[in-house]
Order: sequence, then structure tokens, then C-alpha cells
Amino acid sequence: MTTASNHLRVTVVQLAAGQDLESNLTRLKHVLSGIGATDIIALPEVFAIRGSDQDYRANAQALNGPLVTLLAATARRHNAWVLAGSLIEASDGKCYNTSLLLNRGGDTVAAYRKMHLFEAELDSGRTIRERDIYEAGNTPVMADLEGWRCGLTICYDLRFPELFRHYSAQGAHLFFVPSNFTQHTGKDHWEVLLRARAIENQCFVVAPNQCGINPHSRVESYGNSMVVGPWGEILARLEEGEQAATVTIDLHDIHRTRRRIPALEHRKI
Repeated sequence: MTTASNHLRVTVVQLAAGQDLESNLTRLKHVLSGIGATDIIALPEVFAIRGSDQDYRANAQALNGPLVTLLAATARRHNAWVLAGSLIEASDGKCYNTSLLLNRGGDTVAAYRKMHLFEAELDSGRTIRERDIYEAGNTPVMADLEGWRCGLTICYDLRFPELFRHYSAQGAHLFFVPSNFTQHTGKDHWEVLLRARAIENQCFVVAPNQCGINPHSRVESYGNSMVVGPWGEILARLEEGEQAATVTIDLHDIHRTRRRIPALEHRKI
């Protein structure tokens, strides 16, 4: 593991992806054109396509496909790491909801397949069930980002604190939570859960979310992408619309928080 830089410039990107891949990527490029210097660009879950199960299957790609090639070029152009919040991975006839972390040179250094697949009944009575399209992953994935220890998660994983505690026990400094969190659940649970995962593990949380309405399902996403500090403080928050925000996070904030309340040292289980 390399020695960590004390400061990391994090750009969290909020998108309203629809069913047209090329249109989504064009709008993403427009949002990124105004971000300035950064160390990592964090994109939301299903950042390149959001629609029906048929749309997802039709746009599924191998991890050496054209979408990853485009992400690699984006990393090199901005001289920044890229968290591809998730794309639809095609592998051995199956689809996975997979998050990738690419370094500044465009190399993929980590790939995480979403372990917990979302299922919920909406107010309309309609049920969302990701297992109808995706296979579940079965392996937590940590990555070293220039000395920052990062735990990879996707959206619904946020409700499973044992995954975050696993990463914490492995020395995590930062959790990535790229999401397509719905308005239905987000208004009650999104901020509470993000801040809880940060507070109980004394880590940073980087959580880019989708916004707007899925043009197929008409399900609205909550937006409110956030970066949360280890004390639970909200360092950046995007409310509505496609946009990006950059915030500098400081490794010393983790050390200060853990000195103030050494809860991680007091664990019994």
C-alpha cells in the first residue's frame, strides 16, 4: 500500500440517466466539462443507462467493452481516478450490477459486484426486484486509492452495516456508495443511513446518486448526492438536477475523530 496523501479532492456527480446510452454519456461529458481539477470523479449507480430490464440486458457489456474504454479515456483526460458507480456487466450469460474503480491512467484496479439486490414495494403497490435481472455478487472489495483504503458498495448495500464494518475492520478510510436510491425510500432513509455508516465507522462516505424519473418505470430517484465526514457532518450535498460538486477531504479528520471517541478500539464483537 502506498503512503496516503493527507488530502483528496472528491468530485461527486449527480445524473438523471434515461434509456438512451449516447444521450446519457453526452450529458455526463457536459457535466464533467465544468468540474476543474480533482483526484477522483464518483459517478452514480447505472450512470450510463436507466430504464427497463430489457434496456439493461441490451446494454450489458464485458468489463473490457466500449463503456470501460470510454471511462479509461475520461480518467486520463481529467488526470483523475474514476468510480464508475455501476454498469451492467455481461459475464457467462449473466448480468451483474458492477462498480469499477479506475486509476488516473485508466487502468481498472477494482471491480465489485453488488452483493445485496434491492427489493421493495412502492406506495403504488408495484414491487421492484433486482434479482429478476441481476445475479448477486458474493465478495466484498477494497481498493487502495493512493494510500486511502476504500470499501466499495452499491446503493442497497447501505442497509447492511455488517458490510461496512467488515471494511472498517480492514482499515477503511472511505466508503463509496454509488446509488439509484428512490424518492420513496430516500426521503426517509438516505441521509440517516449515510451519516450512520460514517459515524459508526468513523470514515468518509462518498455517495453519488441518480435524480429525476426513470423514463420506463416512472420511479423517481432522490438525488441529494452527498459526501459525509467521519463525524457525520455533511461536507457536500447536491439536491436536484444533473450537476457535480468537488470537496477536499482530509485524512487528519479521521484521526481527530477517532482520538475524540476511540469507539473502534472498544469493539467487543
